[in-house]
Amino acid sequence: MTAASLAGHGGPDGAQKPRFIEVNGAQLAVAEQGQGAPVVFLHGAASDHRMWDRHLSIVGQHHRAIAYSQRYFGTGAWGASWPRFGVQTHADDLVAFLRALGAGPAHVVAWSYAGHAVLTAALTRPELFRSAFIHEPGVPSYVTDPAELSALRDDLNAMFGPVFGAVERGELQEAVRLLLDGSGQREGYFAAQPAERQAVNLDNARTMPLLLSQPQPPAITCADLASLKVPVTIAHGELSRPTFGVVSRAAARCIPGQHLVVPGATHMWPEEDPAAFCAAVLRRIEDC
Repeated sequence: MTAASLAGHGGPDGAQKPRFIEVNGAQLAVAEQGQGAPVVFLHGAASDHRMWDRHLSIVGQHHRAIAYSQRYFGTGAWGASWPRFGVQTHADDLVAFLRALGAGPAHVVAWSYAGHAVLTAALTRPELFRSAFIHEPGVPSYVTDPAELSALRDDLNAMFGPVFGAVERGELQEAVRLLLDGSGQREGYFAAQPAERQAVNLDNARTMPLLLSQPQPPAITCADLASLKVPVTIAHGELSRPTFGVVSRAAARCIPGQHLVVPGATHMWPEEDPAAFCAAVLRRIEDC
């Protein structure tokens, strides 16, 4: 991928139309808006670059806001020779994407599953990052407190047990519904979402078996996080369930940086309140 391949054509409002670009042999969908310092958004599970449309319109007023669909996500065809779905694959793609921007180090924003990919890339290629803002990273390799581990295991079983069951039965759309209901912390959460947001999630239902059978993610430790050379903000909702809250608090204790607890919020804060989420991201960028 070259920097020139990222130069798309915007509409009258300046928004970039999504297009496909090549990253490590995969055609990934990309959307962007604005000019200036690059701010790259990475989505979580059962989603793609479209979830960031509202965020790009806000951050794009101040910076070059960019979102791409990570490998296997979105509606594009999968390559037979692609590396296996997993955190390391997505971290490698992020490194290649940031290198190809040709715009110097980038601010990177991640949610949930993508958080561990960002941390993995930041540990190995810190020169590509100006900062990272991660809302509720999703891999607990640095959780060591016995009480927290116990609470985490119990909640993971409660949330993901039904999701695994739906995937085993081949009911992938039901698995997405259960994942979103669990993340939103109430039955019926997914059904209450706008149709366009449901469509993005359901378009990515085919990734659910890959998500649940992926290789073990890189084993990042607390000491690794403490050694980060990139300014990192860990954010989490005040009301988030242990599956997300325990991991976030552990990461925040390890990382020498900012820790943001969002009053009244849960794991779904980025989608539920994009204006507040973007305001927090922009404040962090201003501090760097």
